[in-house]
Amino acid sequence: MGLAASQARLLSLTARQHAIEYDAQRLEAQKLQLANESDQVYQTYLERLDATKIQYKSVANDGSTLFLDGTFSKMASKEVGFLFNVNGTICNSCDEVKEALKEQGICDISANDSYTLLSTLVSEGYVVIMQPSADPEACYEYDYDNMKVIYNNPDTGNADEHDPAEIEPKSGKPYIYKVFEDTSISSSTKVQEVSDEVNLRKAEAEYEADMNRINAKDSRYDTQLSQLETERNAIKTEIDSLKNVAKDNVDRTFKIFT
Repeated sequence: MGLAASQARLLSLTARQHAIEYDAQRLEAQKLQLANESDQVYQTYLERLDATKIQYKSVANDGSTLFLDGTFSKMASKEVGFLFNVNGTICNSCDEVKEALKEQGICDISANDSYTLLSTLVSEGYVVIMQPSADPEACYEYDYDNMKVIYNNPDTGNADEHDPAEIEPKSGKPYIYKVFEDTSISSSTKVQEVSDEVNLRKAEAEYEADMNRINAKDSRYDTQLSQLETERNAIKTEIDSLKNVAKDNVDRTFKIFT
């Protein structure tokens, strides 16, 4: 191979070697990104392992009691009869809770489902569940007919800004108005908090799928890196050989003049 041809081949191989090294650096960066993604997937999985749901006591037709999974809409229904206290604002629906939280500057209240949303807001202290009370002087009454809260005045026994007659039973319905009080999961016999087994199984399945995807990518990157390293070593060997050929050509050329 002539000197000019050797030089051209050397330049081509050097360019390819630089391209291989760039590709290897890019793959290493992608592997690092995968490691960060793996950490995030694992952290999300750990958080979901703590997922719980709130259940409320229900009486079946045969008189037996059971606990049913609760959401804002289920627990605030007239048949079940809970309210929700958001830092003094009394709500009876998920939309009212969200609006009350928004007014207090709490906007990030997303959750995977309605069950998780209720449990999260209660466990983090944003929402307090209110249950019917046997105490006639407890804090709140709720008018289900007019969908509004009446605030009791414990000094007079009357509802503030309402005629006392307004809180008397109407049309022979003795439970139009209910008196409510704040409660907690630990003290109430009408609500309980349990592990969300369905969400847990879903979290495990999603974690395994995400990790399998990440591991498959990582394995593919390792294969590509190995191939690049093999090609780089071959190019390096040929470059060294061409350099030796070029040196020999130079030596032979200058021997003519000695």
